[in-house]
Amino acid sequence: MSDSFQRFARTCEQIAGTTKKLQKTAIVSDFLKSLTSDVAAISAIFLSGRPFPVWEETTLQIGGRSLWQLVADLSGRNETEIDAAYRRYGDLGGVAQEVLPQRDTPELDVLDLEQAFRKIAAARGPSAKAALVRDLLTRATPLEAKYVVKIMTGDLRIGLKESLVEEAIAKAYGGPIADVQRGNMLLGDIGETLKLASEHQLGRAKIRLLHPIGFMLASPLESADEGLTYFADAAVEDKYDGIRAQAHISQGEVRIFSRTRDDITESFPELPAALSSLKE
Repeated sequence: MSDSFQRFARTCEQIAGTTKKLQKTAIVSDFLKSLTSDVAAISAIFLSGRPFPVWEETTLQIGGRSLWQLVADLSGRNETEIDAAYRRYGDLGGVAQEVLPQRDTPELDVLDLEQAFRKIAAARGPSAKAALVRDLLTRATPLEAKYVVKIMTGDLRIGLKESLVEEAIAKAYGGPIADVQRGNMLLGDIGETLKLASEHQLGRAKIRLLHPIGFMLASPLESADEGLTYFADAAVEDKYDGIRAQAHISQGEVRIFSRTRDDITESFPELPAALSSLKE
């Protein structure tokens, strides 16, 4: 089936099998184009190395040690064998593929996996979360388990950055890469960006108050003279130490987000009252 997670995992293996950026982009583009927009949207999020869109505060809250213990328990292997596998791969996903029991018939599909991740995130307490992860890994083939674990730990390690997923979306649906990048920056959701691209509606991407947007980051230049060529009338000021943040204000509610788009409002208790009176 086109929405099977087994197919997703095999595509990841193809991506990992080449060092060529253009080839990686083409593999992702062909894969996304072959899916329905709903499945492609979730797949794009997974290919970016995360279980949920960037803007969401949802987290799985499963530690690496807990995942390690679950993989070890399900494998039936002893600690020495697990340690040896980790030394070979340096990655718990690779360990899971090697040591977990073989399952011939894939059961997982992309949309079901996304719902499973949300159930894990919503579960209260380590025991409840561990039970859900155990059930998920029990239903996975070793190859699927490899990428379930990789998504959960936030690093696919297949040489694929989110910027390449953006390029693949532009290639798959025929839109300018700049429009895809802008849409993803404004929405903080590469899945939603993909849906708009598939409908040729990227122009509808708008800033959503109380949802963090991507930050414009500084780029290095060869010299100050080069920097001044970009402006007709430039000015220079001292830079004081601090952090880059964005404040969202809507109907008196204030939320402050860090450069990594985490909600850091509680870290600055004196600011919401001062900012809440600003007009939208």
